[in-house]
Amino acid sequence: MNDRSVGVEIDATAKWLEERGIVGAAGLLRRVARQRDDAVRQLGLHPASAAHQTGSERPAPRDLDAAAEAAMLRTDLARLQTLAERAGWVPDPAAKRLWRWRDGWWELGHRRRSPKDGYHDTGWYLWGPVGSYDGEWVDRHKAPAMAEAERLISKHLSATGEGQR
Repeated sequence: MNDRSVGVEIDATAKWLEERGIVGAAGLLRRVARQRDDAVRQLGLHPASAAHQTGSERPAPRDLDAAAEAAMLRTDLARLQTLAERAGWVPDPAAKRLWRWRDGWWELGHRRRSPKDGYHDTGWYLWGPVGSYDGEWVDRHKAPAMAEAERLISKHLSATGEGQR
């Protein structure tokens, strides 16, 4: 972790993601949290949360009421989702897999042929949120697999109506 704290909840979530091999998403979460904290400091806002204070600081005066903090949290979450969606497929350097956010986390992972484990061909498989794809073979090569995964995700989102905002 960097020398600047991003808060206990963010760090715990990022560590949880890393433990599950979702390193790219953990890094993205920390980066967005740091950007949020920088914006709060630049605007002169002082949330009362201990995550925004260093040990030498006195408790900051509360400039935001509870409703404004809740709205800010919803805005931060929407920004995180937008940034994650714009990032596209984020590679996970620890394994042959990619992560993507589009109304939920999607994984595109490379597996070798292993019929006993359910992988009947070597290639790229797609997993998505509950009710979508669960280890669907996409293609043998990475670039066509990414394009086909995008098509399958769009097809699923349009069928469920989730992709419409």
